[in-house]
Amino acid sequence: MATAKKPAKKAPIKNVAKRTVAKRSAMAPDLARKVATAAEAAGSERLTAVEHAADRLGRYLREHRNTLKSVTPLLLAGSEKAPQLTLESDLSFRVRSIDERKRSSMDRASTAEVVELWAAADLYDRLEAALRRAAGLSSRPTGAIIAGLGVAGDHGAKV
Repeated sequence: MATAKKPAKKAPIKNVAKRTVAKRSAMAPDLARKVATAAEAAGSERLTAVEHAADRLGRYLREHRNTLKSVTPLLLAGSEKAPQLTLESDLSFRVRSIDERKRSSMDRASTAEVVELWAAADLYDRLEAALRRAAGLSSRPTGAIIAGLGVAGDHGAKV
């Protein structure tokens, strides 16, 4: 006669929360202050990075305004049927969002918001790919870009 093994009991969520609080309270006050300071510094660095990337993206858009306006709207993410990110003729970005009723819409987003949603390097990669498509050129593989920068980690790799 086979007996069924009872499933192991999991600790209630309350106990996990209590252990986390206990762990934090066991931290020395001096260390807790240092950890809090490091957390604040990380938050500040994040904001600085977003501001810097948004400024650079804005500068790029201004420098290439006339060219970009002639080929916009540019699809940067998604598909023609379901775009996720586009660059419009006024050089603003539109991002797909979904509201609480599950309705989808394309909303205007600032350069800072776009930089937060997509990494700056990814945005420039998407811009390059969209502009190459608009010019009738084939897309360039990422490996070729990295090799061109001279930062490829695998020296034996050929692109």
